[in-house]
Amino acid sequence: MKSFQTYLKEEAENNEKLTHITHAEDRPLFHGHEGFEHAHGALTQAHEHMKAGGHNSNLTMKYDGSPSVVFGHHPKNNKFFVATKGAFNKEPKINHTHEDIEKNHGHAPGLAQKLHHALDHLPKVTPKKGVYQGDLMHSEGDVQHDKKKGTAKFTPNTISYTAHGDEAKKAAESKVGVVVHQKYEHGPNADKKSLESMHVTPHPDTHNFGEHKDVHLKTANHDTSKIDYPEKDQKEFHKHMNAAKEIHDTHGHKMYDAIHPEHKGEGGHLGTYINSTVRNDEVPNVEGFKKHVTAAYEKKAAKVKTEKAKAAHTGEGASQVAHVEANKGHYSNLLTMHHHLAQAKNTLVKNLNKNTNGLEHHIDDKKTDPEGFVVNHEHNGKEQPTKLVNRGEFAKANLLKVKKWNQPK
Repeated sequence: MKSFQTYLKEEAENNEKLTHITHAEDRPLFHGHEGFEHAHGALTQAHEHMKAGGHNSNLTMKYDGSPSVVFGHHPKNNKFFVATKGAFNKEPKINHTHEDIEKNHGHAPGLAQKLHHALDHLPKVTPKKGVYQGDLMHSEGDVQHDKKKGTAKFTPNTISYTAHGDEAKKAAESKVGVVVHQKYEHGPNADKKSLESMHVTPHPDTHNFGEHKDVHLKTANHDTSKIDYPEKDQKEFHKHMNAAKEIHDTHGHKMYDAIHPEHKGEGGHLGTYINSTVRNDEVPNVEGFKKHVTAAYEKKAAKVKTEKAKAAHTGEGASQVAHVEANKGHYSNLLTMHHHLAQAKNTLVKNLNKNTNGLEHHIDDKKTDPEGFVVNHEHNGKEQPTKLVNRGEFAKANLLKVKKWNQPK
């Protein structure tokens, strides 16, 4: 039987509507010159948003909800539905009824149970037209309500959230909790009856949602007017941004062109190496990256049987390591630039964490900060979300933690 997490992973891989949200500092590693321009623009936009005390969907808080649900009224028949990201599969899994949920998701009982709750209660607040996406934060039986303390606690995934006062009362009395963070819309020439022709926008019209005691509804918008962004931190931000840009401007395309093709891209070795340094609390460096590449090809060699195949893998690893050594200066500059972008981002996150939207955050009973934030920045005429996450805290915990959904209920 498939686990809930495996099921969602498969659906995400088949889904062309939603993409993985990239960490700001990783964009140059994945996409070179264009990646840096995008990262620099996104971080600068977040900085300016904070200085202005903005409160809109250009900058949002990430919520560690599970599962992510697509819901609303289907444009073809205007009937309410709930779905996972499988709503946009080649063979869409749309659930108008509880029977549909059992048919499409009965093999993952934990997921099915959540979708049943969503189908029962989300129509009570959802506008009569439109398709949205959000994270389920809790459903019936998930909220631990302490009336004496006036708190309500729920743990949808890695982070445990604790609400206080009126917010706690809303959570405790509700049947389902959801944070809405996206809306799907039709382009000017799209088939207005087709769900598949819709595109995602990070600006849902949450003001059009209704209110109902059964639904604990939150918006992802982050109010930076409640944040003190001191001058010394702004100077720290600019120091690292300027250092990163100096490397970018000085070494330019030569640096990006020197990176081996297998090391670039979302699934390249640089990306997997950065994640490994997060797990191990290491500072990314060229020697560490060379060891990472060597280990990756030794692992591949261990999985094949013939000596010829083993030699092919180890030989490829050795060839790539030699390429890194021959271009050591470029790799060192790239990783140094990555470090400065990460430090600039961490300065933003440190200050954004000052407003937790009325919720306490814990991981394994240890108080922590929010998961992170998302800045919706337009680059080359296309708006794309970029993650602002303290990877030494939440990202590490998320990479190491065994998901609560790994075993079906």
